[in-house]
Amino acid sequence: MRLQAPVLTPVVIEGARLRLRQSTPADAQAVFAMASDPGVMRYMDWPAPQHIDQTRAYLEGCAARWHSGRDLHWMIERKADGLALGCAACRPAGHSADLGYFLARAHWGQGLATEAAGLLLGWLQRQPQIVRVWATTDHANTRSAAVLQRLGLQLEGVMRQATLRPNLGGPPRDTCLYAWVRKVRPIAAESDIP
Repeated sequence: MRLQAPVLTPVVIEGARLRLRQSTPADAQAVFAMASDPGVMRYMDWPAPQHIDQTRAYLEGCAARWHSGRDLHWMIERKADGLALGCAACRPAGHSADLGYFLARAHWGQGLATEAAGLLLGWLQRQPQIVRVWATTDHANTRSAAVLQRLGLQLEGVMRQATLRPNLGGPPRDTCLYAWVRKVRPIAAESDIP
């Protein structure tokens, strides 16, 4: 069961070069343009949209899911001019949250994915109820793995034949699981109490 999102989910998260801004259906054209690039969508576990109406419907659903706390979706914008560069999202569920992101190809290799995902990870880490943040990536997606490693997520393992990649086709592919875990003090067992 999904629980409510952490209290006071920010509509905007500011960084040095970027800001994350809650997405709206008005972002459909920008998201559709980015998601129409086969290179951007190659390793995603959801199919590339075939028409802008699919993207608009998805973003309309994001608004409903935002209010329910099930799925939080932001646009990644360049602060200097407000240009949409990609998307970032997380799904809080009790003590943990998963996160994901994608960036338009023209902006790869500039440290922007690391900054954007870092903004989201940093916000999640400041939520006291969140003790685990995790993300997955295709075993061959070395760029995304490098971003997650730079953020301090640890490789926990490779889930063999775990994920269908509809934009690649073929059988399920190996998926790497990365996570950050807050150090928490264990609660003493009743037998440990004098």
